[in-house]
Amino acid sequence: MISRRDLLAASALLGTSSLSWAATDYKEGKQYLRVMPPVPSQGDKIEVVEFFAYTCSHCYQYAPMFHEWEKTAPADVVVRRCPVAWNQDTIPFVKAYYALEALGELDRLDMPFFESVVKQLHPYHLETADQDIRDFMVSHGVDGKKWDATVRSFMVNMRTRQATQLWQAYQIDSTPSIGIAGQYVTGPAFVGSRKATAGAIDYVIDLVRKQR
Repeated sequence: MISRRDLLAASALLGTSSLSWAATDYKEGKQYLRVMPPVPSQGDKIEVVEFFAYTCSHCYQYAPMFHEWEKTAPADVVVRRCPVAWNQDTIPFVKAYYALEALGELDRLDMPFFESVVKQLHPYHLETADQDIRDFMVSHGVDGKKWDATVRSFMVNMRTRQATQLWQAYQIDSTPSIGIAGQYVTGPAFVGSRKATAGAIDYVIDLVRKQR
């Protein structure tokens, strides 16, 4: 079976020419992979999960395209996002996502924060990530005491643990990646470009419908 790393290596060898390529014939093991064992999925709707990392420039570039696709998601599809931390040093960035969500600030500050991390518009260091992130939030109008309490809350810590369990269950080893119905994974690295990913997502969603 072709591994994710095999696909990613092949994608890298394609170079910049892959950016204009779009898949017209989607095949398992190429444009999408089956998740084995499947990830338990709750509810009747088909769940689509965007796996991303605030420290990932490719995720930052892909985010607007995914959000545009999300606006057209069918009624039987539910969309969620899952921040990824590859190690303990980047856990604060995952907590930041769930803290923004808990404070009702995600819509306002998600992309500005994303941009500040990727483009280093605000200084971030792994040794002081918690404080650096706090400084950004306060500078953008978030109450410092509320931020501290929220980041340390049981809910944010629980959601952070759940996020780790989810991306590991999906066997994600690169971002951005898209998980679908607990059964499949696709993404820009699989189909050759960010723009072509929407077609792969739609194809796999339809595949899941037919299997149900």
